[in-house]
Amino acid sequence: LLFPHLVMVVHFPHRTNKYGMIVGFSIALLIRVLAGEPVLMYNAILKFPGYVEPDFDKNGAPIYGKQRFPFRNLTMLLNFLITIGVTYLSQKYFERYPDMEKYDVFEAVKDKETDKRQRLQNEKEGEEERL
Repeated sequence: LLFPHLVMVVHFPHRTNKYGMIVGFSIALLIRVLAGEPVLMYNAILKFPGYVEPDFDKNGAPIYGKQRFPFRNLTMLLNFLITIGVTYLSQKYFERYPDMEKYDVFEAVKDKETDKRQRLQNEKEGEEERL
């Protein structure tokens, strides 16, 4: 669940924001919970191809269902795509409607503007040191 966020924050910090991270994580968590987990002793609600149905062993103890489909990899890929997509849409929305910045509850736009100003200031200081 957290690997896509780590990769995005470390390698693509300017391509992601809080809105994309929250939506991507929420949907990935929902898929993981609905896909079931035998270790936590609950069966899947969302059954991918190759799902092994739950059964009982000879002693009557429950055997929980298993996903044979690589749903964790699919969840990770969906998390990446949703994070990138929602980030892009939220950035474009706040660029197109600047008067809506008052509804930027996670202050994602303000953070980006602060980062831009700080980078420009660091570049100017670097140029002054060279001269």
